[in-house]
This record gives sequence, structure tokens and C-alpha cells, in this order.
Amino acid sequence: MGKFKPDTFLVFFLLLQGSLSAHSLWIPEGNQGWEESKVCYLPLKKEVPPGALSPNILNLDRARMEEFAKESAELRLASLVCFREKVSENLSNEDPLTEDLGEYFKASLVAENEKEEVYFSYEWRILLSDNRPYPLTPGEVNIAKQWFESYKEIKREISLLTTEYLSEKKPKEKHDRYLDLFTGYYGSLLRERDKFLLSISVESYKSYTDALKHRKEKSE
Repeated sequence: MGKFKPDTFLVFFLLLQGSLSAHSLWIPEGNQGWEESKVCYLPLKKEVPPGALSPNILNLDRARMEEFAKESAELRLASLVCFREKVSENLSNEDPLTEDLGEYFKASLVAENEKEEVYFSYEWRILLSDNRPYPLTPGEVNIAKQWFESYKEIKREISLLTTEYLSEKKPKEKHDRYLDLFTGYYGSLLRERDKFLLSISVESYKSYTDALKHRKEKSE
């Protein structure tokens, strides 16, 4: 995928890989724990294409979504395990605040979610832009807004689940539970995105995905 800095990589990840979003833990620079999260950042092995994963809205490709969602969940958990190990090496065991890592890094996790929403706005501006052969119709804009709200809600749930995981005293014992939950959330992101893309006209869909591809070509 190339040697991007985490912040640069995330911009292109959101723009070009369908807003699956930061699968690995990603804390913006300057926030507590950002150096450890940078060390633990893991990129997807296979890029999510800018277009829909499914052939049509009546035939959603759940198997393909599950494949991407599970890998994202696995990477999220792997980065969290790594993060716990790294910060534990640097934090004092005598500090009572460090007993609950989720609470200790809560502000950093909020910053992660907020920064992701900023990057998502790049894709959002491309989506709503009139500088395309076939911009969205008013009806399609309403559908897009529904997708945007779904995206934000799911991302908030992922952030809350991340905080919960870091607060666990014995996370290894609940690994499968968190893997299932993260997989479900990432799968929901892909499913909601496909439902949006496959609900707009063929012309709008092609215009939008072509704009994303053009953005990718300009960045390379």
C-alpha cells in the first residue's frame, strides 16, 4: 500500500476504500498514546474498492462484506492488544488512573473518532459536489444524509467498544466476543454503504466512483 504516515494513509483510506474507516487503533498526533498507536497501526491486506461490493440492492454480497469486516475486526483487536502492551511498558503501576486504560485514554479515543469524521468529510464533499457530470438529485441527497448519519452512529459504537475493551481486566478471555462485535460493526458500515450506493441512479453512482478513482490517480 506504500509507506504513508498514519494520518496521510487514513485520508486516502477513507476516500478510496469506502469509509470502512480506521480498522486499527489510530490516535491523532499529540494526543496521549499516539506514539504507541502509531507503532501498532496495521493496514488492510486487501483494499476495499471505491464502488459497491454487491451487484444490486436486492442481492447484497454478505459473504464478501463478512470477509472485509472480519479482517478489519481482527486488525482492530490486534492493534489494541499491541497498544495495551506498549502503554503498559510506559505507565506506572502505582498510578490508580492506569488501572482502567479505557478511561485513561478516553480523550484520545474521542479524538480518534472526531478526526475520522473530519476525514470522512472529504468523501462527503466529493459526494455532494456539483462539479461532476451527474451530481446527486435532491432525493439522492436525502439518502446520502441517511447514510452519513448511519456512518457516524456506527463509528461511535466502534469507539465505545474500543474503550470498553481497553477497560477489560482480562481481555484475552473475551477475545471472541469482541471479535464478533467489531466484525458486526464493520459489516454494518459496508452494508449501509452498499445500500446507499445501490439506491442512487446508475449515472450518479458512476459519477461518484469515477471522482473517487480520479482522486486516487492524482494522489499517486
